[in-house]
Amino acid sequence: MAARGPLPIPPSEQGQPVVFQAGGGGNGLEVAARYADGVYANPFSIAEGRAHRDALRAAAVAVGRDPDEVKLFAGFMPSIAGSRREALDRRRRLDEVVDLDQRVGYLGSMLGLRLEPAQLDEPLTADQLAAARPSPGDPRAPHALQVAREGWTLRDVLAHGVIDYHPVVPGTAEDVADHMQAWFEAGACDGFSLAIDVYADGIDAFVDQVVPILQRRGLFHLDYEGPTLRENLGVPDQYGLDPRLTA
Repeated sequence: MAARGPLPIPPSEQGQPVVFQAGGGGNGLEVAARYADGVYANPFSIAEGRAHRDALRAAAVAVGRDPDEVKLFAGFMPSIAGSRREALDRRRRLDEVVDLDQRVGYLGSMLGLRLEPAQLDEPLTADQLAAARPSPGDPRAPHALQVAREGWTLRDVLAHGVIDYHPVVPGTAEDVADHMQAWFEAGACDGFSLAIDVYADGIDAFVDQVVPILQRRGLFHLDYEGPTLRENLGVPDQYGLDPRLTA
């Protein structure tokens, strides 16, 4: 059934809705460059984030858009506590509902080692560390080995989120703020997509503890630019297809 004429509802205050895109690859990059205002990404290192953002900005220029109109949001997972040990214990409690035996095996495949669940509460041995070879096909593997070399048990290595789908930052509010500042100032992203560990208190911890640190460092606004998401993203008004793309 087709509708005749305009819908009898008022338009959005921001006009055309803001468009976010998720997904990588050449096709995803082209779609984002043409139509997106924001892009969700999951780089696992600053170098990877910078490369993705540079490619996105170059693609936007290639289709006639201002690259500042397309923002890259890097995902990460903060677990905030009074210390790194407390943050790891928080994540270990979350891990109680997952199959750690399977995760130990997966960690071993990332590091080129045969790991057994019996070693879950022990660190990698000197021989294992010497034999470890991070998987070249997994961008998380170098970080996993780096954490293992710090002497943590395998249970704690997994609590660091080394096999999760976003980088995990377990630690104090300062640790989380340091991560965000390092990535932002290195040009690895324009902003962040947060995956909160426990919504019951994780959001409050981030807002009450991390945001004030970012504000003191001059990295987060003290007030909003306007009442709409479009204004706060800094993207121009748009109605219909971007005229720069019609050609």
